[in-house]
Amino acid sequence: MKTFQVESLRSELRKKTVKAATARWNANPDDVQRSVIKLVLTLIEFLRKLLERQAIRRMEKGTLTPQETENLGLAIMRIEETIHGLAAQFDLKPEDLNLDLGPLGRLS
Repeated sequence: MKTFQVESLRSELRKKTVKAATARWNANPDDVQRSVIKLVLTLIEFLRKLLERQAIRRMEKGTLTPQETENLGLAIMRIEETIHGLAAQFDLKPEDLNLDLGPLGRLS
């Protein structure tokens, strides 16, 4: 039984190592601008998702007026549109703007 657990752990570590190697920042001087925009947009997307979740919690608790709910919804949608527009300018797809949170999994 322990041999199986050790092999399972090794397999999982290999997967994590491959994922970590591919998620690193690309320091290629010809690609720095794209790498920086990817990092910045990923962080903004992370914050947008946090704001969206907070807005949903506030709506469910009834602490927002209908106008505040509408304003928050529009603002979050516009942020998302802006993120996707900027990403497209740098040939990035929405799935490229994701964070690997380790044991917690991927952001989206």
